[in-house]
Amino acid sequence: MIDFDLGIKTKIYFGADKENEIGNILSELKFKRALIVIGQGSVKKTKLLPLVMEKLDEHKIVYKLIEGVRPNPTVDFVIEHLDSIKEFKPDIILAIGGGSVIDTAKLIAVDYYYDGDPFDFNNHKAKPKKALPVGVILTISAAGSEMSTSCVIQNDAQKTKKGFNSELIRPIFAIENPKLTYSVNQYQTACGIVDIMMHTLERYFQPSSENEPADRFAEGVLKSVIKAGQKVIRNPEDYESRAVLMLMSSWSHNGLTNIGKPFGMPVHQLEHGLSGMYPSIAHGAGLAVLWPAWAKYYVQYDEDKFNLYAKNVWGSILPNKRDNALQGIKLTEEFFRYIGMPQRLMEFKVGAIDIDGLINLLTDNGTRVVAHHVKPLDEEVARIIYNSCL
Repeated sequence: MIDFDLGIKTKIYFGADKENEIGNILSELKFKRALIVIGQGSVKKTKLLPLVMEKLDEHKIVYKLIEGVRPNPTVDFVIEHLDSIKEFKPDIILAIGGGSVIDTAKLIAVDYYYDGDPFDFNNHKAKPKKALPVGVILTISAAGSEMSTSCVIQNDAQKTKKGFNSELIRPIFAIENPKLTYSVNQYQTACGIVDIMMHTLERYFQPSSENEPADRFAEGVLKSVIKAGQKVIRNPEDYESRAVLMLMSSWSHNGLTNIGKPFGMPVHQLEHGLSGMYPSIAHGAGLAVLWPAWAKYYVQYDEDKFNLYAKNVWGSILPNKRDNALQGIKLTEEFFRYIGMPQRLMEFKVGAIDIDGLINLLTDNGTRVVAHHVKPLDEEVARIIYNSCL
């Protein structure tokens, strides 16, 4: 186990109708001016936004609304609204939605105190030194951004999608009412399930000691998500299963499942290139196609860990280690298919996939290799993985 520092400042308000407490929460924290960030209208249709506004009015909290954050959110949205946000002078940003809305709120939070290009943080040209606090009302179980230090943003002009991490942007609270996810359709629910699993799996397949506590946490998250995911696909209003998915969304990306371990997300890097070039591709769907391909390539270099994954997560105990390792990958692939995820890139219907372009995005035109402890992800490996997904 390696040395680590962990301080998860996010307070979770979990349960049915917890959103009714938003006025009290902000008032008790002494916030008086809230910038509300939402997506493309679903929180209006579900009456969540009017409820929040009513609660803020009751506590005499002034608010400003900016709306229209899209999936795979863009830096252009932040730039477009930044002047009016600074004019409003919020003391907190309230993100109502999922990962796209929360990540947009996070970029606004750091750019509020920065005079340069907001994408400098994502390009790792600048590090945040100060940020507005961010609070969340979560409406989809997926990205885990409600409890993470991560912010992933798209730059359409550059056709890139990049992230950065900072403790400054970890939300100070998250309101989580599983009932708010009842209206999420099956496809987006499935995309969220995959994203939760991938945040966990990418950490799991990093170097571990023989008795790694983080790996046991990760296996528990994965088993819980798989069981809840199967139930939710059959019954979208299964409260208990929706609750499990919502909590595991937060737990998968808050640092617990890689505590004491190195951290890296090579499959996310592969997918960021994909949805960066083709923004219509949902992040979770892209991961569902890419992870099995990545796993089938890397199993030859990490057979013991894939075998352990098959045993401890899927209960597979084939006598041959390689066969069992491959069986774990197969069962994962079958689960993704069961919940309605695509299996091949051609299913996205975005035309011919530009493999060379994807590789250039991943490797910064051949100048970068994505680190991995058993075999670095270079241009040659990326080409094999992307081609195997076609």
